Amino acid sequence: MTTSRFDIRIAAGNRLLVDAVGFPLEEGAITFLFGESGIGKSLIGKALFGILDESEFRIRMGAAPYAEYRDSPPARAARNGGFFMFQEPSSHLNPLLTIEQQMKEGTLAKAKDPLAPAMELWRDADRGTLPLLLPVYPRPYRPSGGEKQRILAAMAFSKMDIGLSGGADSPGLFVFDEPTGSLDREARDRLLDRLFARFRLRHETILLVTHDYGMISYVQSRHRDLEKSFRFMELYVSGGVARTREFDPGRFLAWLGDLRKEPAIESGSPVLRVEGEIRVFGRVLRFSKPGGGSRTGPLEVRPGELAYLKAGSGIGKTTVAKIIVGLLHADYFRFEIDGVRLGDVSPRSYWRKRLWGKKMTMAFQHADEALNPRAGVSDTLRILGKRSLRGAADIDSALARLFDRREIPELRGKKVWQLSGGQKQRLNLLRAFALDTPLIILDEPLSALDFESIDRVLGLIREARADGRAILLISHNEDIFDRIVPPGSVHVLESAEPS
Repeated sequence: MTTSRFDIRIAAGNRLLVDAVGFPLEEGAITFLFGESGIGKSLIGKALFGILDESEFRIRMGAAPYAEYRDSPPARAARNGGFFMFQEPSSHLNPLLTIEQQMKEGTLAKAKDPLAPAMELWRDADRGTLPLLLPVYPRPYRPSGGEKQRILAAMAFSKMDIGLSGGADSPGLFVFDEPTGSLDREARDRLLDRLFARFRLRHETILLVTHDYGMISYVQSRHRDLEKSFRFMELYVSGGVARTREFDPGRFLAWLGDLRKEPAIESGSPVLRVEGEIRVFGRVLRFSKPGGGSRTGPLEVRPGELAYLKAGSGIGKTTVAKIIVGLLHADYFRFEIDGVRLGDVSPRSYWRKRLWGKKMTMAFQHADEALNPRAGVSDTLRILGKRSLRGAADIDSALARLFDRREIPELRGKKVWQLSGGQKQRLNLLRAFALDTPLIILDEPLSALDFESIDRVLGLIREARADGRAILLISHNEDIFDRIVPPGSVHVLESAEPS
C-alpha cells in the first residue's frame, strides 16, 4: 500500500491553528485520528478531502497552494469516489428535502438500494422507526442527533456499495468526522461493524476522526484480522498550535486494563431518590436494574456512590437529568434530594433558591449550555463564590486539576468563546466539582476530551466519592465505565407509550 504524507498548515488571520507535518494517509487503510474536540481534527479531514473554505482559512498543503492540491486529479478522484460524513449532520442534511430524497440524491441514486444501508444501522426492534423518518424534512430536533448520524453513515455506505458493485472506477477517500458522537455503544459498534464489513470487500481509504478512545478496545478485540490495516494518530496542542503524532493503542489498552471497580455502596440513606416512573413529552420513562426484566424501581444514589444511568441513544437520559435539576418540567415526577421531597407540583423557584449550587450541580453534556461565552476563564470559576477560588493562585490551582500548568498563564486571559471544545468541557467539569454539593450529575463527562484529560477526570470522580459526594453518571463511554462502576450501581432507563 502507498502512504502519502502531507504537510498541512492551516491558519486563520495571523494565527497558525494546525501544523501537521508529515501527516500519513495510507491508501486502502483506516486511519484513526484521536484528540480533544475543537483543536483541528475536522480541519485536517476537510483539508485532505478538498473542501476547506479558503475565504475563512489560509491553507498550505506542502509547498503548493491549496487550490492546486484541491483541483489536482488525485484529489478530485478521491472526492468523486468518496464521501465526507460531517460531525454535525445539519451541515449536510438539507431542510428542504425529505430524508428519503436525500438518501437517493445525486450519485447515491446509482446504488442498487440506497435505503438498505440504513436498515443495517437500526436494531431489529427499532427498525420500524426508519420508515417514519423517510418522509421527514430535517429540523433541529427531528430526526434526533443519533438518527441523523446513522442516516449520514448510511449515505456513506451507499457510496461504498456503488464502488463494490463496480460503479466507481477507483477507490475514494471516506472521511467519517465523529460518526458516533451521539450513539450509544451498541449503535456505535453496529456502525463500525458495517463499515469494516465493507472495507474487507473493497479497501477504501478511510479517515475516522473521533475523541472516542474506547473504539480502540473494540476494534482490537472484534476486528483483529484488520489490525495491519489500522493506523492510529493523535492531534495535540503544543505552543498553541495543533500538531499530529502517532498514538500507541497499546498504551490505552494497558490503561484500560488497569481500571478497577470502585467500592460498592450498600448502606446509608440516599442523597437522591427518584420514583421509578416519570411522564414527560407524552412518554413514560421507567427505571429498572440490569437483568431485572421489566420490573420498575427507584433510581437511588447514596453518599460516596457512583451511580450509572444507561439507555440507548435518544431514550431520555439527559431529559431525566434536566428534570432532576429543574430545567425541564415533567407531567409526573416525584423525587427526594438530601431529605427534601419534591415533584412536578413543586414551584420552579425552589430549585433556584434552595437546590442549585447548594444541594446539586450538573456538568452538562454540551459545555456551551453552562458557560457564559463572554466571561473570562478566571471569572467563570471566581463567580461561584467559593473562598478557595478568590485569589489568582487559587484559580491557578483549580485549573491545574484538569489543565497543564504550562497553558494556564495564557488560559487565564481568555474568554470562554475563545476556548476549544475540550477546554470548555474541562472548565465545565471544574465548575461542577468546585461546588461542594451533596449531588453531582455528570452528563457525558468524557465527551470532547483527549486521553490525558479522561484520566484526570476519573481522578476527580474518585476524590469526590472519597469526600462522600453522590454522583449520577450518564455516559456512552461504556468501554471505560463498565470497568469502574459495580453492577449494583447501574440503572437502566426505558421509554414506553403511556398506558
